[in-house]
Amino acid sequence: MKPASPIAAALLAACAASSHAALQEDFRCLSSSGPKPISLEFRQVVDTNVEWSGGYVLYKGSKKAIPIVVASSRTTDRPEGRPWAFEDRWVEVFEGRINGVYTVRRQGANITDFTYTSAKDGRVFSFSQDIAHTGAQSCNW
Repeated sequence: MKPASPIAAALLAACAASSHAALQEDFRCLSSSGPKPISLEFRQVVDTNVEWSGGYVLYKGSKKAIPIVVASSRTTDRPEGRPWAFEDRWVEVFEGRINGVYTVRRQGANITDFTYTSAKDGRVFSFSQDIAHTGAQSCNW
């Protein structure tokens, strides 16, 4: 098992400060396609008692997590008899600057679309869930 990153430890410590915190943690392993695939671990922590969420992205081969914060969240579909669909936009903050935005579309437990848009040049990278590399506690790169 990997040790917790300093960012995850700080997020959990901040949330644990409130008694009876309802913490939920989720991570997903994602990879892009193409000749030079990019792989990343997307992790979020939610405290439902205070309606707070935060997280980080950890790229394959990197030991440094990049903090992300929720910029917006909206319901995109409310199908009868099925889980609602949502779109979340997460801002990537690296070395004090906003480097880009992760757009996550999800329905129930499934991520239906995941993109990263670079703030520097506007390039868009598309990712898919990488179930083959999903471990019990983290991505197995």
